[in-house]
Amino acid sequence: MRHERLSLDDLELVRAIGAHGSLTGAAKALGLDHSSAFRRLAAVEARVGAALFRRSRRGYTPTDAGELTIASAQRVLAETERLQRELAGRDARTEGRIRITLPDTLAPVAARMCAAFRVEQPGLRCDLVVANAFLSLQQQDADVALRASVLPPEGLSSRKVAAISIAAYAAAGRGGGRGAGRGKTTLDEAALAQGDWVALDESLAHLSSAQWLSDRVPAERIAMRVNTLPAALAACEAGLGRALLPCYLADASPAVRRISAPLPQVRADLWFATHPDLRRSAKVKLLREFALKWLPGEVALE
Repeated sequence: MRHERLSLDDLELVRAIGAHGSLTGAAKALGLDHSSAFRRLAAVEARVGAALFRRSRRGYTPTDAGELTIASAQRVLAETERLQRELAGRDARTEGRIRITLPDTLAPVAARMCAAFRVEQPGLRCDLVVANAFLSLQQQDADVALRASVLPPEGLSSRKVAAISIAAYAAAGRGGGRGAGRGKTTLDEAALAQGDWVALDESLAHLSSAQWLSDRVPAERIAMRVNTLPAALAACEAGLGRALLPCYLADASPAVRRISAPLPQVRADLWFATHPDLRRSAKVKLLREFALKWLPGEVALE
């Protein structure tokens, strides 16, 4: 009797459940509804003749058969994904789509870049995938990543685009007066550290702006803590306190104004990253060269 083989979709489901520890998390990652994922897992287990996961209130724990299947799925899918990347890297076409993953703060800048890129390369389309955590370029969730960090992303082919200008901001009419123009230094560092501040929570403690605030502003003058830079901008706009923000983000808001020049001690770099297998792709090369010319003027302001 011939047994039906497991498909790549079956292996992806098993791998995702093992990675997330739950059917709900796996279904969300794969773009499935919960009931479809449940039925597919039941079908896989019936096909192999063994339970792959133990169900409990704490989630899905792999059985011995499940651990064997997950390990095999990771090997098979990794090889399949490597082949797809290598073939994509050999693609000489200059038409089609490029998926770009980026943090929420960069979405307006990237959208403008893509509009300008489309004028120059009308056969190419860019899709933006906003995610503050890295999507896996290993698993082809995206072709290209734009990321702000001090160091280049590990394991990827990365090019530094520019240093990102970061300055202090206050609600319009506060912390420097309505006469303070954008780009003019209105407060020295000692005066700048005074007043109430919007700070970043522990999830963003690795940012140099979080370290600057921790070194200079006591806890009693932290009016609010937030876990995203757009939330910091919103709190600053509401007048809750001063905030350290990327100039490309905050300068677009009429509700805040700079109260310092870009701070050299608060730094991050913008990186254009792709999987090494894709660095020779004609589409990726065109976007990379365009981004390296176009983006510096948007994020490295004076």
